Amino acid sequence: MQLKSLLSSLVLLYAAGSSKAQELSYEDSIHALAYGNVALQGNSSGTIWLNITGFAPQQLPTIQTNLGLFTYDNLEALNAVTGLARIAASKGQYGDLVFLYNVFSMNAFADYAHVASEQMQAGLLAAVTGKNSTVADPHLVELYANTSSSAFLREAYQNLPKTSAIEKRWAREACDSAHQAVKSACRTLINSISVDATWKSGGPRSICRSGCCISWSANATFQIQNLTNAANYCVQTCGGAKVSCEVWGVSLQGYSVDQCLSNRADGCT
Repeated sequence: MQLKSLLSSLVLLYAAGSSKAQELSYEDSIHALAYGNVALQGNSSGTIWLNITGFAPQQLPTIQTNLGLFTYDNLEALNAVTGLARIAASKGQYGDLVFLYNVFSMNAFADYAHVASEQMQAGLLAAVTGKNSTVADPHLVELYANTSSSAFLREAYQNLPKTSAIEKRWAREACDSAHQAVKSACRTLINSISVDATWKSGGPRSICRSGCCISWSANATFQIQNLTNAANYCVQTCGGAKVSCEVWGVSLQGYSVDQCLSNRADGCT
């Protein structure tokens, strides 16, 4: 199955250092993404959804919510990822679908999108442990490994830790060790929203740029720049070069929400 129209927005490279764009099959596309042999970053903005609610609840117990985000910089790549996800769903490639969900949730940021990244490994581990457990489900690990189109992705599932060392969000603290974003990326995102007077209403409840996302817990009507104060608080309060943070009771022009800053669009769910 060729993906010429679907992947025309991506530069997929067969080998590191190659400058010639190639047309890849679905399987080769998953392999290239998993390996990190793909240029994902763009400069297009817009709102996009990955619709998954109600699909294969037994096979995807931890991924049962439609995920939407507004991206300042990566709409074309995210469109391609959603197209691949539709194919994965139609083929019953659940391991691929979990991987693509994680790519999407991290704004298709190239540094996070490959299976060797710390951020992707945390996402895959969360998919096989669930929100109320720290022990990996061996049946899910086996299922996802067996329904992966790439050997790199299959090995990533097989080599996941048996237990999760990540504390489940959120234990009421402001700063967290799970799904941390690089602060420099978050500062770039904050600079963008600080001058954005656009009104936001309803979903999606997340905004991303590069490897950083701001998300909030409930639908609200407000100007995007009102997300600035809580995001700045997180960057300033959480020590180190990375940040994952939630602030409760943020006032967005009359609406009270919980606001998150992390490397994922589903930080406040």
